[in-house]
Amino acid sequence: MKRVALVLASGALTLILPAFTSGAAADSFGDLYGVNAQYVFGEPVQDWDPQLSAMSAGGLQLVRSDARWSVVEPSPPTAGGHRYQWSTYDPVVQALAQHGLRWYPVLHDSPTWAAVGAGDVSPATAHLGDFAAFAAALAARYGHGGSFWESHPSLSPLPVTDYEIWNEENSSVFWQSQADAPERYADLYAASRQAIKGVDPAARVVVGGLALDNPPDVSDELQFLARMFAHRPDLRGAVDGVGLHPYQASVGDTYARIARVRQAIDQLAGPGVPIDVTEVGWTTTTVPDAARAADLSALATTLPRSDCGIDRLLPYAWTTRESDPSNSEDWFGIWNADGSPKPSGLAYVNAVQAMRGLSGAAAPTGTVSLCASAASSPARAMSKKGPRLDLRARAGRRKRTLKVVARCPAGCSLTLELVRRRGGRRQVLAHSAAKFGSRRRHITLRTRLRAHRIQLRAVAIGAGGGRTTKVRTVRLR
Repeated sequence: MKRVALVLASGALTLILPAFTSGAAADSFGDLYGVNAQYVFGEPVQDWDPQLSAMSAGGLQLVRSDARWSVVEPSPPTAGGHRYQWSTYDPVVQALAQHGLRWYPVLHDSPTWAAVGAGDVSPATAHLGDFAAFAAALAARYGHGGSFWESHPSLSPLPVTDYEIWNEENSSVFWQSQADAPERYADLYAASRQAIKGVDPAARVVVGGLALDNPPDVSDELQFLARMFAHRPDLRGAVDGVGLHPYQASVGDTYARIARVRQAIDQLAGPGVPIDVTEVGWTTTTVPDAARAADLSALATTLPRSDCGIDRLLPYAWTTRESDPSNSEDWFGIWNADGSPKPSGLAYVNAVQAMRGLSGAAAPTGTVSLCASAASSPARAMSKKGPRLDLRARAGRRKRTLKVVARCPAGCSLTLELVRRRGGRRQVLAHSAAKFGSRRRHITLRTRLRAHRIQLRAVAIGAGGGRTTKVRTVRLR
């Protein structure tokens, strides 16, 4: 295989694409590295090639994107027979295989006939079996020995090996009613895993990527897992991986939250169950791209060598819309729409290449202890008392600024976010993080929005790991 060169020359980003072969040199990371590419596949098919070529040249192996049940089976079964439509996903799998990339599908989004109700796309209890049948059909088409590969003999098969069941099921955005979500989801996962394993016993069936605790929209991820296993004790020893979305203000905070979840998984699911980081990243509405570049490089070189049991690393996202300056969701992309890299994207793929031995750069070696030091058990972590947090906020003299005065014990770390809901999604408009060396901090948050009623969300984590969350409704000038 030719080596890959991704260089920064004369201040300009230069991408040199190699001639990849199907007999790529083996490395120790298997299908570990990838990226989210939902927006790529929302573009015309003719625009996919430069993006997929760059992913492949960058040493990535997996591409995560939606596998929507509502798209595959828009109409209910008739006479007990399911009718599946694969026209949306056949071109995706074909394009990925042509570039040496493997699909990492996230199965979610019930059709209206199977959903709980208007605005809630989680599957009704009566239709859990229909979702499991869809999951098995997906595996039968795109998994090992699937009908898609049989009907495309010119392709070198890259069958799906990982099936992520739902997305952020502990969030009301993706699973509206959280009152019984852990129990209903546990039943969905168990049924889906059994159905997929019936088609492909070697498949990995992954618990959908859990968002981190963020009331009132997101339930605590540890409590969610605890309730899942309390409802279905038979899941212990019958989980192939747990997805996690550890969005945090800093890399250090990201590691800390992964360690916390690692401890919970060991206790609930059993030691050795891997974590798939199926989303992680930063938006340039709150973090400069240069800082994001350093953070993504650190994740790529540290997590695979850590003692946290990370099997997959899939940052969010390869590209995003970049159309609305007030919408943070539009600015997570690490690559440009024309197929050229941003510094953050370049840093990520350079780190991946170094770790996989695909470049001349030396990769760091040795095990990094991130999770063994998280000595407290999940039960203690979930019940640990948070620090005292006093919070005052007022609109600043300048437009669209908020002045915050916070008091917290020394050693406390504080994360502040200005948040609003738009189109059913939670949007972070401004973000700040601070560490308390003394008890008082003055923090200014700025947003591009004009006067608007929004929420200030504050999360304080004490030296002992306890959390205190406070939410205020504020109005900016």
